[in-house]
Amino acid sequence: MRVAVTVDDREPAGLVAAVRDHPDVTEVVVERLATGDLAIDSIGFERKTLRDYVNGVMGRSGPDLADQVERMADAYDHSYVLLEDDFAGLDSLRTAVSPESIRGSMASITARHGVPIIPCTDRRHLVDFAIRLGRKHAEDPSTRRIPVGSVPSRREPTTKRMYGCIQGIGPELAATLYERYPTVEALLAADREELTRIEGIGEARADVIYAAFRDDGTSA
Repeated sequence: MRVAVTVDDREPAGLVAAVRDHPDVTEVVVERLATGDLAIDSIGFERKTLRDYVNGVMGRSGPDLADQVERMADAYDHSYVLLEDDFAGLDSLRTAVSPESIRGSMASITARHGVPIIPCTDRRHLVDFAIRLGRKHAEDPSTRRIPVGSVPSRREPTTKRMYGCIQGIGPELAATLYERYPTVEALLAADREELTRIEGIGEARADVIYAAFRDDGTSA
């Protein structure tokens, strides 16, 4: 599946070129975005270098990251902050903030705002990851808009909210799944038979849950 991407007109030409060069992009529109640096349908991405991220978190220079994250969460159905670096870069970054504190801020923003902070090594990998995320959201087999109230509130843990986005899973069953499988990794370790032993989950619903976080949508 291929996608159209909107790039904020304040982003560098190199980012636009990287998006245009991606084989899964059908169209690139360069225009002013109200928030975020990239948008694929209703998915927004904020691009940061590691130093920009640290400055934004500490409020030393540039936009306040917490404010950016809140505006993105309000503007898009799904939001992400993607870093043009990886955790190894923390050790070489000359700053008074410790690598542990930076990692802690990433965990805090992800948990409190439901907007994941994802290190992507470099610009090429960042663009590729953003497009893959956009495709995954667009490949949802249900073309119907999710009814209001079917997904847990943004104040709920991110994993619980993810469970609530699975087709046919409302907040009640999402809570049950979260209690049994507090991480996506734990859910992935469960087989269909184990899922059907949970009250409210039959074979058809177990199949949907089992396939939800697998790349090809089928069993391993």
